[in-house]
Amino acid sequence: MNRLLVDAGATKTDFTLLLEGKIAFRYSSAGINPNYCAEAEMMQVFAEFVKNCPNTQDIETIHYYGAGCASQGNAALMVDLMSKFFPLSQIQVFSDLVAVCHALSMGQVSVISILGTGSASCLFDGEKIASRAPSLGYMLGDEGSGTNLGKRLLTLYLRGLLPDEMTAELEKTYDLTFEKVIHRVYKEPEPNQLMSQLALFVQKHIDYPLIRKLALDAFNDFFDSQKSCYPEGLPWHLSGSVAYYFREIIKMAAEQQNCKLGMIVATPMEKLIDYYKTLK
Repeated sequence: MNRLLVDAGATKTDFTLLLEGKIAFRYSSAGINPNYCAEAEMMQVFAEFVKNCPNTQDIETIHYYGAGCASQGNAALMVDLMSKFFPLSQIQVFSDLVAVCHALSMGQVSVISILGTGSASCLFDGEKIASRAPSLGYMLGDEGSGTNLGKRLLTLYLRGLLPDEMTAELEKTYDLTFEKVIHRVYKEPEPNQLMSQLALFVQKHIDYPLIRKLALDAFNDFFDSQKSCYPEGLPWHLSGSVAYYFREIIKMAAEQQNCKLGMIVATPMEKLIDYYKTLK
């Protein structure tokens, strides 16, 4: 079976083409989330892939795992869009959470979580998602996400609670002033883009006590807001750039919240490849 695996997050989309179970082509492009992206933007991602991939005519099945694809409407939208580029391929669309389920659960009952630009979690029963905590987006939820870390940093900045040296670096790096932040957050579209970028600044300064506390509070809030939705004692498997790069602080928060951590990976793609290599 010749398969195209697609792992599409809000920031990046990873493509892996498996021909007869072997990796034939890999490609990365801009992120896709049908909740936020215009159709033209999403089509451009696939157009670039088709332009660069020499074997698209060999693709029999596409397994697409994407942010924003838990709803039937968005899943159908992605099928229609991809059909324009791959009219002869069978197309399956799953949420990005299912990618992590297939990659990390090893068929066992577990809590599966994503901590990247946004955050989400679900209960995987070994075969399917049995339940999931409400996903409220960056305005009302997304605790522990990159966007949430950035929002917390902006709050400290706007309230004048950062050290002068750190404030100067933040303003220079991201071209910020109090007035510019207020305008970008309340007047311009997609303020979450600014917030998510600032997670890198949080990571860079993680050894500073105030920033370390910011991150620990964010991950404590993540576990505290999610854990009541699931049975106690199950392993929590995490994927995403934030999960991976903040894993030491996440371990501290999990211990404080009495949550048992399992695997933590930056991206599920490598283990997804292993998963599909076992299928015929």
